[in-house]
Parts: sequence; structure tokens; C-alpha cells
Amino acid sequence: MTTYGTRTGEAPGALAGPAPVNPPSPDDMDVVSRQLDGHALVTATGEVDVDTAPRLQAALDDSHGQACLLDLTRVSFLDSAGLAVLVTAHSHAEARREPLRVVVDSNSPVIRPIEITGLDVVLRLYHTVDEALDAANQPPRP
Repeated sequence: MTTYGTRTGEAPGALAGPAPVNPPSPDDMDVVSRQLDGHALVTATGEVDVDTAPRLQAALDDSHGQACLLDLTRVSFLDSAGLAVLVTAHSHAEARREPLRVVVDSNSPVIRPIEITGLDVVLRLYHTVDEALDAANQPPRP
């Protein structure tokens, strides 16, 4: 909770100046995309929910057909909108014959909704970016 000081002569507890119109949310999400060894690495941090899921979807769509690694190890919350992004990204990747590789810590709160929905059977899950990258660099099996 943000507290504000008082102006001289005002009663204690009065706000000093106008309250921020849109204070930054500590539960917001940040998405960073970069190239890593010929792959698109998309890293999300924060909460993936109905408000933030479109940004994650846009970042995944911007991988321009490259093999994509999605790092969710810094995500603290994943709701149904986030799960829908995973399903959509998986479908697009499969259509390109470049499977989506999802990095998620087994102790993360994100793994629970993935397991409950059965997506852990469908998605390719890895514990670290290095592990996902190693798997992506392996030649395809005949």
C-alpha cells in the first residue's frame, strides 16, 4: 500500500497531492524476446492472466517461424488465459514442425495449472533454458 505525506495544515492522513491515476502494478508481467543460438527465447516475468496474456501471445507470434523456447521460470501466476496462450503457441509451433519448448521449474506455481489441465503431457517441458536448448539442437529422430 502506498502512503502519502500530508500538506502543512492538513489533518493527518490527508493525501498530499492527487493520487496516481494508474499506479504501477507489482503483479504486472514483463516479456523479453531475444535470439539464443538460432532460436527465439521468450522470457515472461510476473503474472500471466487475462490482462497480460495478449502481450505474451504477441511475443510468441513475433518469433517469425523460428523454433521457440518459452521461459516461464519467473512467472508467479498462470490462469486460463495463459494456458490458452500455451495451447495456441503449441499448435502454431506444431504446424511449423518446430515444437514449442517450455521451461518451467517443477516447484513453480505455474506447473500446477499445466498439470491439472493435462498440458504437461502435450507440451515439451524442461527445467532449464540450457536443457531446452540442448533438446532443440538435437537432430530429429527418424
